[in-house]
Amino acid sequence: MSAKPYIYEPLSGSDQIRLLHLEPGTGDICFALRPVSLADEPRYEAISYCWGDPTDTRVVYCEGLELHVTASLHAALARLRRPGEPPRCLWADAVCIDQKNIPEKNAQVQLMRRIYSQPSSVLVWLGDDTTGLEGLEECLKGASEVLPPETLDFETLYENSRKIFLEASDLRKAGKPNFNDHNWTPMNNLLCRLWFNRRWIIQEAALAHPSVPRLAICGDMEFSWNDFACIAYRLGSYGVAPLVAGLSVINANAPYMLSFLQDQGKPLIMLTNAFMVHLLKSYRPLGSLVDCVMATPFFQCFDAKDHLYSLLSLAPTTIKADYALSDTDVCMLFATTTLVTDRNLRVLSLAPSTALPLPGEVLAPTRLDIPTWVPDLTCQGPVNPFVSYTIRPQLFHAGGDDTSAIRISAGGRALHLRGRIVDAIKGMAPCAVDVPYPTADEIAPKTGFHSMVKARQRNWTRACLDLAARAAMEAAGGAVGMEEVMGDGGFREAVHETLLCGMVGMRDPIPPDVMAAMPVYLDYVRDYFEPDFKLTDEIRVTMLTYGGLIEQSFLGMAEARCFCTTERGRLGQVRREARVGDVFCVIDGAEIPYVLRPHPDKEGVYHLIGDAFLRGVMQGEALADERFETVDVVIE
Repeated sequence: MSAKPYIYEPLSGSDQIRLLHLEPGTGDICFALRPVSLADEPRYEAISYCWGDPTDTRVVYCEGLELHVTASLHAALARLRRPGEPPRCLWADAVCIDQKNIPEKNAQVQLMRRIYSQPSSVLVWLGDDTTGLEGLEECLKGASEVLPPETLDFETLYENSRKIFLEASDLRKAGKPNFNDHNWTPMNNLLCRLWFNRRWIIQEAALAHPSVPRLAICGDMEFSWNDFACIAYRLGSYGVAPLVAGLSVINANAPYMLSFLQDQGKPLIMLTNAFMVHLLKSYRPLGSLVDCVMATPFFQCFDAKDHLYSLLSLAPTTIKADYALSDTDVCMLFATTTLVTDRNLRVLSLAPSTALPLPGEVLAPTRLDIPTWVPDLTCQGPVNPFVSYTIRPQLFHAGGDDTSAIRISAGGRALHLRGRIVDAIKGMAPCAVDVPYPTADEIAPKTGFHSMVKARQRNWTRACLDLAARAAMEAAGGAVGMEEVMGDGGFREAVHETLLCGMVGMRDPIPPDVMAAMPVYLDYVRDYFEPDFKLTDEIRVTMLTYGGLIEQSFLGMAEARCFCTTERGRLGQVRREARVGDVFCVIDGAEIPYVLRPHPDKEGVYHLIGDAFLRGVMQGEALADERFETVDVVIE
C-alpha cells in the first residue's frame, strides 16, 4: 500500500454521490470510491454510525492510497467486510463526502433525503463493545410481549392507558410477566451507546421506506432497529418509562430503576430520542421543520449548524445548508424563514431556547447573541413547547388564524406583530425541577426512594395549591378562608386543569374522567404520609387507571415550568425564567399566549420570555373580549 494520501476527484453531476466498494478479507481495510447518479437508482447499503472522537483516527486504503477515518467508522468497516464474497457496496458520509470541500458538502447535504431514501438497507453501527448487553435478545423479546401494542391513535392510546397499569399490577401479584418486573437492564445499557445521541442518525433511521430493513449491529450482535424503536415508542407513548424508572408515585417497586438512572439518567434521555425518531419516521411526510426541531432537543452534533442542517431532509423547507454561515446566521435564517416565508408562529415556542437556565438567570448562559424571538438551536433542552405538532390536531387557538401582521425590521433584529396584552404575572410557585427530593429523615417513618418521589410530588403540588388559594382569598377581600376556597369546585377545577397544562398525552384534550381523578391523585400524595392512611381498593384502582396519564402531563409539560397567578385572577404555567410583572400577550395568529418583558427604555418593545398556558384565554376568548385592545407588539 502507498503512503500517499488519497485525493478526491470532484463530482460532476448535480445528483452524483460516491459509493464505497468495500473489499472482503482481513487485515488492512481497502475499498474504492465510485461516483454514481442517484437517478440511476444504484443498489447500496447506508451506514448510520456515530463519528466519535474526530482526533482518534485510523488509516484505511482507498484505491491503494491512504485515507484517515475515525476509529468508529474503521471498526464498522472491519465488521461489515464479508470474507470470500464480492465487495460490499456502502454509503458512509465521512468517506463518501469530501468533508474538507465546503461547496461539495453543502451540495451533498441537499441530497441526503434521496441518499437515505434509496438504500436497500440501513446498517446501524452501535460499536464493538457489547459490555452489559448479555440477555439483550431476551430483553427485547420480552418487552414486546409485556408492553401494550403500538398505536398513533389518541382514542386507542387513551383506552389502553386506562388499563395497562392496573393489569400490570394484577399480573405482578399473580407472579406473571409484566412491565414492572421486566429486566430492562440490557436495553438501558444499550441506550448508553453514543449512537443514540448523534443528531444525524435521525434522518438516517427515518428516511427510508418502512419496508427497508434497518439492521442494528453491536459487536457480533444483530437485531432489528425497527423493533427496538417500536419498544421505545410504546414505553414513551403510554407513559410507562417513568413508572419502571421509579419516578412515578404509582409504582412502589421498580426493581430495575438504577439501570434507567445510570449516568445521570442517560437511558431515559436516549429512550426519548429513540421514541422521537420512531415518531418522525411514522409521520415524516406530514411534519414541518419546526416539528422536527421541537422533537429533537436532546440530540448532539460536532458542528452547531447541524442542529438545523441534519433535519432539512425530514420536512419541506426552502432553507439550504451553507457551512460558510455562522451559528448565529443559521439560527436567524431558521427563525426568519419560518416566520416570514412560512407564516408559522409556532417557532416562537422554541425561543429564546428550550434549555433550563440556571436559577436566577433569564437566558441560558451559553445562548448566542441573537434577539429573544430567535430560537437558539445550540442550547436546547427539556422545556417542552405547548404548541401542537403539525401532524396532530391543534389543541389551542388563543390568537386565531390571522398571521398577516408578521414582519421584521432593524436589520433583522426586531419582530413586529399584532396582539393583546391580557394579563400580568402576580405570583409564582417554585418550578418542580427546583423542588428537592426530601431526605430519609424528612419522610420517616416512611422509607425508600418511592416515598421520596411521593413527598416531592406532594411538596410541589402543595406549593401550587397554596399559591392559588392565597390569591383566591385575596381576591375575595378576606371574606373566605382557606378551607372554603379549597372546597370550591370551580377553584379546584381551575387548579387541576392548570397543573395539567390543559392537556394529556401528546397534547390532547383532558378527558373528563382524568379531571375527576385529579382530586384522588392529589389527596393520595398528601395523605400517604398521614399515620392513619389506608390504601383502599377505590384509591388503588383510580391511581392505576389515571395516575399514568396525569403524570405524563406533570413530568412532560409542567415539571420545567412555574405555576403562577395573575393580576386578573387567572392561573397559568410559565417558563422558569419569568418573573412577577411580566405580561401575557395573545399574539394574532398564535396558537398559545406568550410571556413578554417590557423593554426598560422603549415603549411598546418587549423581550420574549417564553410560551405559556393561561387558563381562560387558550381558545380565543381574549379576541372577543372588548377590554383588550389589539396593539403593535415589537420583540427584540
